[in-house]
Amino acid sequence: MNEKEIYIKILQWLNNKKEVAIANVIETWGSSPRPVGSIMAINSDHDIIGSVSGGCVENFVFGKALEVIKNNNVETLEFGVTNSKAWEVGLTCGGKIKVFLEKVSCNDINFIKKVNEVYTKNKTMVIATRLNDGQRDIFDNTEANKSKAKFKIDFDTIKSGVRLLEDQEWFLKVFQNNAKIIIVGAVHIAEPLINFANHLNYEVFLIDPRSTFNEKKFNNIKIFKEWPDEALKKITIDQNTAIVTLTHDPKLDDPALEYSLKTNAFYIGCLGSKKTHYSRILRLKKKGINEEQLNKLNGPVGLSIAAKTPSEIAISIISQVILFKNTANA
Repeated sequence: MNEKEIYIKILQWLNNKKEVAIANVIETWGSSPRPVGSIMAINSDHDIIGSVSGGCVENFVFGKALEVIKNNNVETLEFGVTNSKAWEVGLTCGGKIKVFLEKVSCNDINFIKKVNEVYTKNKTMVIATRLNDGQRDIFDNTEANKSKAKFKIDFDTIKSGVRLLEDQEWFLKVFQNNAKIIIVGAVHIAEPLINFANHLNYEVFLIDPRSTFNEKKFNNIKIFKEWPDEALKKITIDQNTAIVTLTHDPKLDDPALEYSLKTNAFYIGCLGSKKTHYSRILRLKKKGINEEQLNKLNGPVGLSIAAKTPSEIAISIISQVILFKNTANA
């Protein structure tokens, strides 16, 4: 269950006049089972969606969530192996997590609607919540906002986490549209790669000007049957975008790479042997691509797992994309 689906469900609950408590993982230490920003929601009918751990503390959080709904308050919970409460609920992984609980009612429906808009519009939004009383500040990357300046928000690098402002703790939760992956080349590897990306809730774009490939093989994607440098101009490429070229054909790959290397995509990779990649680098240098830009290029693409089949190669590629995504700005 991904974050988008959780917030859609929360909105449905509120539309049905149910009260909701949202549990956010706000800090982690050591080998915590879920990252900062992970959420779990509980409604007044005792329905649950999402998780804040690997199943260790959910029952305890569930009970506290019902209290928050009843008492109309906020609460911060801390779990760790040195804490007797952690042993009671089973957090024995060696890590430590802090969970913030807040109530959401029908009065907050516009706030939840704004969150859901993030997933239908190409924007980033931050919700700052004061931990001692639940006061919220909401701002996005499309408007000027005093709060944005107050928290010194840089939308290119911001991550969810706790910040101290005027001796008070705030949890900044970052909401972004799903990560995008742009694939150049409707080759045999593209099909399993698209399947993996869809399963991981990436927004998938496929670019190939050739008319010979069967579009029916590819589901839940946006297809551009035009030259890569033209198609890429029609896609918003940001720090949440991965780009992979698969064709081996310089007429297709090179224009795509020349354009992509000048963007802030978090990952750019290209299929081909070391010899092919060396020749590619020489061509890109002749086109004016500098060393700093070339250092963003991953080739041969994918993690080194001795992959042979199209599916294995696709696994190596998507694994490297995941690695870069989850370690960017870490």
